[in-house]
This record gives sequence, C-alpha cells and structure tokens, in this order.
Amino acid sequence: MDLTKDRAKLKELYMPGTQDFVLVDVPELPFATIDGQGPPETGAGAHAIKCLFTAIQPIRREARSRMGKSFVDAPVEMLYRADDMRDLATGNKDRWLWRAMITVPSFTDEAMFSDAVARAREQLGDLPDTLRMESFEEGRCAQIMHVGPAQDIPALLERLYTRFLPQNRLAPAGAYHEIYLDDWSRAAPERRRMVLRQPVQPMA
Repeated sequence: MDLTKDRAKLKELYMPGTQDFVLVDVPELPFATIDGQGPPETGAGAHAIKCLFTAIQPIRREARSRMGKSFVDAPVEMLYRADDMRDLATGNKDRWLWRAMITVPSFTDEAMFSDAVARAREQLGDLPDTLRMESFEEGRCAQIMHVGPAQDIPALLERLYTRFLPQNRLAPAGAYHEIYLDDWSRAAPERRRMVLRQPVQPMA
C-alpha cells in the first residue's frame, strides 16, 4: 500500500485516539530496519536510529522531490519482543529484543536502497550487519495513542494484556510495536506522542 496516496488509512494507522484501544488492519509496508537487543535507549539503539536516518536520506530527498508539499517524514518505529511477554508489560528492557525501523516510500527498490546504504557507509563507516529493507504485514492489531512520559507505558500495556485482549477473546500474535511521532530531543516528556500497537489473533 502507498500510504502517501491513502490519507484515510494513514490517519487510521498513525493517529488513534487516546482513551481506548482500537482494532486496525495494518497492510504490508516496506521498511528500512536494524535489529538489536537490550534497553533501546542505550548507545546501540541511538546508533541504529542514526544509521537508519542517514541511509534513507537519498530516498527521502527523492520522495520530497516527487511529492512536494504533501511529503511528510516517516517516524521512527520500534518492534519489541521477549521470550516472556510479561517482560514487556513490566518494562524489563534488559530482556527485550528490538527492531528499529522507518517506513520508506513504495517506489523504493533494492537497487535504490543499496545505493543509499553505500552513501551512508561513506559517511558513517561501518554500519550494523542487520541494516536492510524488508516488507511485512502486521495484519489485525490493537493500538492506542499515548501522550506523556515513557514511564506511564507499562500501566497501559498491563491494561492491554490483562483486560482488553482477554475481554475481546484475543491473544498477542507478534512483536509489540511503538511508533514515535515526536522528536524526543525537542518535545517535553508530557507532550510526547507515541502509538502503542500489538498484533493480535483469536484466542485459542
């Protein structure tokens, strides 16, 4: 799906309400991605995000040229998983595995991405071995908009996993997903917006 041409779907996926979890269907989308583990706020997470932004700059310039004023920078997104899902709800980040990612335009092909990565390597030197372009479809997901500091998230996840999903006869079906809509170096903690998303499946 080309989200630049489907504004209604773009809003549905990236601007949910803040009061209640809602169910959405997330289509197949292409991403630039890097994998890592442990607390994402550490140097490895920050380095991964820097590498992603550097790698996709040529692609973003092309998108800006094609789209003009309608171009919007895609946000940083993170997938999180753990062997024990309770480690997600309790914020036990030492046991988290993560994937940093940013959506790329639908016109991006492997040749364009490889060229962009080569330019990033000239600027930054070595890049993470897991840097790649990958398309995947999350399918049915529960999500909500969180506005405020990160320390409030565990309570929302506890509500998701112990109340919303069981009440709707649903179970987690993939990595927990956070989408950061604001630059945290600029936005005050109480104003930071983040989409919390969890792929789901019918409860067995």
